Amino acid sequence: MKRALIIDDDKNILTTLQICLEDMGMETLTAGTGGKGLEIFNRIKPDIVLLDIKLPDLDGLKILEKIIGSGIKTCVVIITAHATIDTAVKAIKMGAFDYLPKPFTPAQITHLVKMITRVRSLESEVETLKDKLKGIVREGDFITRNRNMRNILKTARQVADSNAGVLISGESGTGKGVLAGLIHAWSPRNEGPFITVDCAALQENLLESDLFGHIKGAFTGAIRDKTGKLELTDGGTLFLDEVSEMCSAIQAKFLHFLQHREFEKLGDTKKILVDVRIITATNKDLEELVRDNLFRQDLFFRLNVIELYMPPLRERPEDILLIAKHYLNKFSRDNDKAINGITDKAIQALQSYSWPGNIRELINVIERGTILSQHNMLTREELPPHILNYKLGKSSAGEMQTLAKAEKTHIKEALLQTASIEEAARVLGIDPATLWRKRKKYQLD
Repeated sequence: MKRALIIDDDKNILTTLQICLEDMGMETLTAGTGGKGLEIFNRIKPDIVLLDIKLPDLDGLKILEKIIGSGIKTCVVIITAHATIDTAVKAIKMGAFDYLPKPFTPAQITHLVKMITRVRSLESEVETLKDKLKGIVREGDFITRNRNMRNILKTARQVADSNAGVLISGESGTGKGVLAGLIHAWSPRNEGPFITVDCAALQENLLESDLFGHIKGAFTGAIRDKTGKLELTDGGTLFLDEVSEMCSAIQAKFLHFLQHREFEKLGDTKKILVDVRIITATNKDLEELVRDNLFRQDLFFRLNVIELYMPPLRERPEDILLIAKHYLNKFSRDNDKAINGITDKAIQALQSYSWPGNIRELINVIERGTILSQHNMLTREELPPHILNYKLGKSSAGEMQTLAKAEKTHIKEALLQTASIEEAARVLGIDPATLWRKRKKYQLD
């Protein structure tokens, strides 16, 4: 238990309960009215709510109904001096964890919170066992039952304790950054910083400054000293996304850092020593770039001590519905909605789609659907047109489209239905730079 909310119009009760809960190590907020209590509840999403039945503005059972309907996993304990068996039974049936009549002692509250903590722990263990029986792995927002993905996570755990360079490859939107974050979280560096640099998002001179820092006057516009990401990450993990976009000059300077663990700020001669673990990611074939002399072979070997390949979502179809339901619950809570599932027709549309934007696109689609939904189920009508109109374009094995042709058709459709590259990228769940390259590749100018 971490957060508690007390909703009661008796100031003495509020003070007593707050002291008791804070003595148990809980962050505790209080509210003297039902309206204020609901506002705080929606903002902090507490683990436990102690709720009075009789409030000056709202009936406690109405508040209980709203809390239960929010979908947020919260244990509600009804506290009242107006105890009746009927009220107690009704509250429990509505979903309250327990019912405690006033007056009560701090010892009773302590016992009750300990009981809630134990029940929550058992519920978590049951959910974990259920997942294991289904072959599901849950690591924060990283959810899978795919065998290849479970093997990748196993390898990632094994290498987390080392300082070896890890290269994560795979298409955009497959979760490379999430995996990098997990490796950091599992490592001895987990109390240090985890900092991301997107090599594709910055121009050459800006990327060099972002990585290594600069001193005042190092170049036009350098009006003050700047600390680079390498120095800021000392003791932690630096994640270089789209490392293939790093130009040759920066590749050489970065290789020197990997070899000697030192670097110089732009415009300076002072050596800076740092202890940083490097994880990189790319959606391109780095070995092919090495063969084409577009990426340094010696740097490639330094970065690629361990390679982890993230398969696209179309190669792990068993995860589509699993991920969709996870984010549906998340976005329902965030948007104060009670959406309890996905209709069969919507599931069929989601599972029939090829997901060129991978998990990132799926998350965007579920967030959009959650916001638009006016029902207690996510329906087919809340899905975007490009998914509803998607066809595999095949009537026989001989007429089946290639993956590249299907991707081209899908990107073309997205571009036609949106007003800009940025909007199309959001729909597809990929970054604008990736969409720009794909548009060039398929000659969709």
